[in-house]
Amino acid sequence: MARLHSYNFTHVLLPQLAWRRPASVRRELSDPYLARELLQYVWEKAAENIPAPDKVAPRGLRLSWHEVAGRATALLHLPPPQATMEAYFSALVYEEDDEPETEADEKRPRYFTLEATLGLSGPAGAPTQIGEWAGDTHRHLGRGPAAGQPDTAAAFLAVLAAVLGPLPDTEVPFMHIVRS
Repeated sequence: MARLHSYNFTHVLLPQLAWRRPASVRRELSDPYLARELLQYVWEKAAENIPAPDKVAPRGLRLSWHEVAGRATALLHLPPPQATMEAYFSALVYEEDDEPETEADEKRPRYFTLEATLGLSGPAGAPTQIGEWAGDTHRHLGRGPAAGQPDTAAAFLAVLAAVLGPLPDTEVPFMHIVRS
């Protein structure tokens, strides 16, 4: 069973915050100083009301930005999991490049996780699964890349690129009608 501290951070507080204030959270995560402060704050909030022995140190908690299938993606590197449902990584995927003009125009980012799952670890790494949160719904999207390898983060992003597919074509095709 997942440790409550890690679970609260990854599966409850972080996605709720990102969905409640999409544009402002994206701005804060884009600034290295603000990102560090925000992640530390959310990590500490996730530990509220948890007994001291059950709190998890934020060792390894950090953020990196990537482009995945043409979309800006904030990849969170999480403290190593010790149980199923804890995540190695989570990712906030922003569908649009431009910042919205009004709060009403803000679009929620998609939120994915690379979670530890049951199975034996082998030379290839530990077994994982890909998850996606959409509101209160958590979907499992299938087996993920082996964890504990130097390329696990890149492999996770590659799986996300396949899940997301190419950006939809937003240009309206030009049509010229010629009458004879």
